[in-house]
Amino acid sequence: MRPTRRTVLTATAAAGAAALGPAGPAEAAGQGGRPPATAQLPSRELRSLLREVDPARVEATVRRLVSFGTRHTLSVQDDPERGIGAARDWLLAELRSYAAGSGGRMTAELQSYVQEPASRIPVPTKITNVVATLRGAVTPERVYVVSGHYDSRVTDVMNATSDAPGADDDASGVAVVLELARVMAKRRPASTIVFAAVAGE
Repeated sequence: MRPTRRTVLTATAAAGAAALGPAGPAEAAGQGGRPPATAQLPSRELRSLLREVDPARVEATVRRLVSFGTRHTLSVQDDPERGIGAARDWLLAELRSYAAGSGGRMTAELQSYVQEPASRIPVPTKITNVVATLRGAVTPERVYVVSGHYDSRVTDVMNATSDAPGADDDASGVAVVLELARVMAKRRPASTIVFAAVAGE
């Protein structure tokens, strides 16, 4: 599998926003009737960061997420091999491994809540987001969020047991989130970056 244009653009945009820090006057120039900002070449830091993005790792993450069979929100949460719970636990382990090399700047955690019955949730269901936070060194109160949803489904939205690989919806997005978390964990961004794999799209 080759990285898609969407994957590359997502990675570039997220990495660029985080590496460059707060928006300045040039970035806001296209608003309010003023002429748009002129194109700028990526900074040396951004080019260095993008060289570290590994398409093979992105592909391996997509394949690993597909290997859980289904990641349907209503699928099993306590099976270590199959279902949304297995995917959740694997994602957390990956993010924690990146955080371990961050010098204490990154943390990884599960954020859960119970979704009460709704149109696609027939019974109260625990929904868990997997979140890593990389604290900013200059303006930590300014937060960028890089996210993708790790749940998947087949055409029948209530079918929680059939295989639903979800490679492009949205294992590919989550793979980019993980790869950016890996690359950024070694850096000291100006602003805080939250890397989130969310469930219950």
